[in-house]
Amino acid sequence: MIRIFDGRAMAELVIEESAFEGVKEIGNTIAEDLCMVTGITPRIIGTVGEASGNTAVFIGTVGKSQYLDELEQRGLIDLSLLRGKREVFMIKIIDMPAVAISGGVQANNVARQLLVIAGSDKRGTIYGMFQLSELCGVSPLVYFGDAIPEKKQFLDVEIVGQPAYNGTGAVASTSSSAYSNMYVSKEPSVYYRGFFINDEWPAFGNWATEKFGGVNAKCYRKIFELLLRLKGNYMWPAMWNSNFSEDGPGIENARLADTLGVIMGTSHHEPLFRAGNEWQQQYKEYGDDNSWSFLSNADAITRFWENGVKRNKDFESVITIGMRGEADSKLLPEDATMKDNIEVVKKAILAQDKILFDQFKDGNNIYTKAAENEADYAEVLKNVPRMLAIYKEVEDYYYGDETCQGLKDWDELKDTIFLLSDDNHGNLRNLPTEKERQHPGGYGMYYHFDYHGAPISYEWTNCNRLTKTWEQMTTAYEAGVRKMWIVNVGDLKEMEYPLSFFMDLAYDYETWGINGLNKIDNYVYLWINKQFGNRLSDSQKKDMFKVLEGYTRYNALRTPETMNETIYNPVHFRESERVLFEVKDILATAGRLKAELTGEALLTYESMVYYAATASLNLIVAWILTGFNHALAKRGSVYANSYINEIEGRIFLDKQLVKEFHQIADGKWNHCLSSAHTGFRTWDDREWFYPAPVKVSPISGAKAIVSFRGYDRYHLGAHWQDMAPIVCDDFLNAGTKGVFLDIDTKGDVSFDYEIIPEDKALKFSNLRGRVEAGRSVVSIMRNDVSGEIFESKGRVKISFDNGQETHVDFVCLLPTTSENAEDSTGKKLGRVGGYYNYCCISASDFADKKDSEEGSFEVVEHLGREDSAIKAFPPMKTFEDFQKAPSVAYVFDVEEEGEYDVVFYLLTRNPYHKGGRLSFYLGVSDNMPQLVHAVSDHYYTEWQDEDWAQGVLRGGRSICQRVSLKKGCNELRIYAKDPGVIIEKLVVKKKDYQLPESYLGPQANY
Repeated sequence: MIRIFDGRAMAELVIEESAFEGVKEIGNTIAEDLCMVTGITPRIIGTVGEASGNTAVFIGTVGKSQYLDELEQRGLIDLSLLRGKREVFMIKIIDMPAVAISGGVQANNVARQLLVIAGSDKRGTIYGMFQLSELCGVSPLVYFGDAIPEKKQFLDVEIVGQPAYNGTGAVASTSSSAYSNMYVSKEPSVYYRGFFINDEWPAFGNWATEKFGGVNAKCYRKIFELLLRLKGNYMWPAMWNSNFSEDGPGIENARLADTLGVIMGTSHHEPLFRAGNEWQQQYKEYGDDNSWSFLSNADAITRFWENGVKRNKDFESVITIGMRGEADSKLLPEDATMKDNIEVVKKAILAQDKILFDQFKDGNNIYTKAAENEADYAEVLKNVPRMLAIYKEVEDYYYGDETCQGLKDWDELKDTIFLLSDDNHGNLRNLPTEKERQHPGGYGMYYHFDYHGAPISYEWTNCNRLTKTWEQMTTAYEAGVRKMWIVNVGDLKEMEYPLSFFMDLAYDYETWGINGLNKIDNYVYLWINKQFGNRLSDSQKKDMFKVLEGYTRYNALRTPETMNETIYNPVHFRESERVLFEVKDILATAGRLKAELTGEALLTYESMVYYAATASLNLIVAWILTGFNHALAKRGSVYANSYINEIEGRIFLDKQLVKEFHQIADGKWNHCLSSAHTGFRTWDDREWFYPAPVKVSPISGAKAIVSFRGYDRYHLGAHWQDMAPIVCDDFLNAGTKGVFLDIDTKGDVSFDYEIIPEDKALKFSNLRGRVEAGRSVVSIMRNDVSGEIFESKGRVKISFDNGQETHVDFVCLLPTTSENAEDSTGKKLGRVGGYYNYCCISASDFADKKDSEEGSFEVVEHLGREDSAIKAFPPMKTFEDFQKAPSVAYVFDVEEEGEYDVVFYLLTRNPYHKGGRLSFYLGVSDNMPQLVHAVSDHYYTEWQDEDWAQGVLRGGRSICQRVSLKKGCNELRIYAKDPGVIIEKLVVKKKDYQLPESYLGPQANY
């Protein structure tokens, strides 16, 4: 341990004149960080000999520091642990001997302690510097998350963690002083790691303009800092209405990125350093034709690209190649053939490669040595980092068809990074096969936390669950996608939480990747601790976890933009009621935390958690109440009006929450929540709307409405056309503790009611009541009555104030307690037949699990839409033979032999290979397993495919398989086949029985 602040004096930062300019620049940032913690800004000096105190922090880079070399020569540090490594840093405490040192003699000949931060390269050094900030309590989200560090009276730095490794990968001996009190970081797991600011207007763009005067170098200084604090190294800049290399002003954005060690790229449709806007702004410099066509305007576009390379070639970059249409569209008309499209893309790439060769062949750049002749063409290009984005229609060109070879097999691209993409909604598609993983250029993944496009955009706030990101990106990594990870973070603000995880996963896959199964809870608590330090009690941390997990689950379940009153069913399975209860509970917890926290902890909470959670959950409440209002209005129930005030209050609160967020931190985040964000009628925000409640005017006369909650059928009183009783079978579900009988009015005449039961099987909260302008609710519980399933009957007698009378008969179906039997595993058996139309079983509630030598099913917590789900591991393993595949089994009873339907509730995923079907095997008792397909043979990941479109909107899909079952106990066994199949629950139901329409389906084990 070393004390760098003793309450009065702060250790100086030593950065040599020979250091990288970016290291010097970040040195100023580290000094600001330490000042936030201690109130004292450390002095930055050039040599250790200038230090005035007994301790100092020395910062240097291998090959750029004479003093590091001296320390190694004296046996005080071992730089072989860093040499030849990529982006690695060492932090080491050195007790300096009292002898002369470089830069001057030690004051008073007293021994001095040094905290040495040494990097293998510029980024390694900068990562080490920001690691020091974190060790001192400064979060990477100190600016973008307002995670203000706690003040400290003393500042001690303790070096703990993983052992140091020598150059061969073996643990270095700690017997020598060169290896003690030392931490050496790992090389990052993914080579290029970063994010893309996109869809940035009106929120990010207006914020940047107000705070920095534009999306300029002042703005990017903060963004680059965030990237580096998160140990990222790669970025795509904002591009909707920005030109990164022109708006710095001028080239300043790109120069600053290069200085700080940020590797810049451009998005999937912006080749050779050129922003999407630049062509239409500059085409007159190259001719009179503004068409973005490499068929009719190739010469002008080639010169346009050439000037882009000349402008940016001296900066560290990954160069996007290929060509798409303007504004992220297709390049050629719809009637163009596959061969036509591939040929024009090849033509563009050949022209681009020629430009790159001509500009880099002289060797006066960071990538290549001078080429002696044209024969060095391939060698020059091999050393220039290039990326081709396999995005949207380019994916078709990548594979080709029977008429022509695809781009993936074109030798010209052998050294190019193939950047694959998800489906814009966080679901991977088409990962490399084992053979394709040998591609020399490597593979990358373009992932989305935000998207502007079909079927409906989601851009307002965070809608991403960490568990899904974990599941999908670990799958990508295991498939060999390890060269580049970049995530679209939209406006960036309010994406701090999922971005932190994405970057940590990319940097340290060994900890958080496949070995991180069901460790998301651990990560979330670590994240909370990093942002809030000791400012939260243990109970408040649990509440914070609840809010984070809860709001991200519901936003992922249905994004705010796609919410409306029809999503959660207001009647069936009491779905809306269940969701409303939980959402209001999360809101209450969020509100309680806001009331409890003060000062800087409150600001951090408001900046990253409270408004993101409360604003989105508030809209869910508004839409659910509107669904209740509309459903009751269709019945003519006056009780529908009881929801209007709260709905309108929720709409007012939505506007107020946005306004409040824009005012926190003295307006620091003004504009950042200004995007349209709910009730989208089309893919974009052209026709968005707020919930619109309906007011019901009572009819003139006496009319009651009686219904069991959760059922479509309601009764208006005895009538010669309808004397049948209303029926409730909820008690057949073992989890039902009680039901509700709702007694509403449709007319303007009040009434009294009396409940007259025929037996003692049920107990009622009230047997008499009065209804005037709204509703009376009767809760019904079951008494302990044994016997076979029977019908407990009763009557609701209604007496209107005008003297009229009527009645409604009701029936509750009750099972015997003996029917809640369990099998030998202790799992409750479902039952189908007779009164039981279906049974619903959670996928994690299997009665038996069989692992194979090649894999196993695992329960993944927080992965399902409602709870956990199961998935086969390894994540990219295909099991062709069901006998060698892992399996899980479920048991249940059926009353009659015959055909039944099994409905599988799956999470939305795409086949990982072109033409895949997301298949698994289903075995019934001892019968030969049958193959079940989760998607059609014409499945396509574009908005034209309704299966895909609805899948990404809902986050799940259901498929139905018919099976033959024997009377009595049956076993369904699911065997793994294709990777990517994730099962949340299954329903066994009577053949052709239609489950009531709902968003989530029946409750499992209910």
